[in-house]
Amino acid sequence: MIAHTQNLSGDRTIHQFMGKASNIYMIEDNRQKATFLVDCGMWSDKKSLVKALQPMPPLKRVVCTHFHVDHVSGWTYLKAIFKECEIRFHEKAKPFVMGDQRIPFPSFADYKEIIMPCMRASGYFPGIGDVFMGGLYGTPFKKGFTLDRVTFFKNEEPVLPGFQTIPTPGHRPDSASFFDPESGILISGDFLVVINGKLISNTFVASKKDQKDSINKITTLNGLRYIYPGHGVCVPFFKDLLRDDL
Repeated sequence: MIAHTQNLSGDRTIHQFMGKASNIYMIEDNRQKATFLVDCGMWSDKKSLVKALQPMPPLKRVVCTHFHVDHVSGWTYLKAIFKECEIRFHEKAKPFVMGDQRIPFPSFADYKEIIMPCMRASGYFPGIGDVFMGGLYGTPFKKGFTLDRVTFFKNEEPVLPGFQTIPTPGHRPDSASFFDPESGILISGDFLVVINGKLISNTFVASKKDQKDSINKITTLNGLRYIYPGHGVCVPFFKDLLRDDL
């Protein structure tokens, strides 16, 4: 369902669609007469997601914040409905998307501190459809991805109208965030998450150093005011919310 909507400059509108396991952001660009998605959720989101997209301009592009199951699985359905749409990943996701490497297993601490709290907060438990209809893409259990209409973007390459692309590795090497300087909105993916209303620097990371460097990077962004996370509600941003001990 669409939980939050905000008008942006340039005749754009952003909507937060709360999927079963994670958030999807819809950006309507009325000048281009096109809609862009940031992430595309789980297979089980497919019907409600397509219904929410129907009144909007045609879907042009899906841009993924990172290659994890709960952010990419919906593509297996969307690509059949929106035949002119493409999906884009950061170039560091390429070996995982292509199936040359598998996503590492989360640790017990990752499940306890991040994965399970996020699942409890959203009331999500994987169903049969998510497991057997593409839901294992972006996990350690399955290699490769449906490769038609897949492309890769470089670090600061613009991929969303009006948003700056900001690499924020840490959670995954390919993690990317997207910043709209006029509104102060940062779409953070799972680099930052919100659990029970609290903004958290994700501790489920591929690299602690990269995560810390990414935190330092976004705290210097001029005009950053809001975090639109991959999990949880949209919240105002304050620098003192992100401490080194998180």
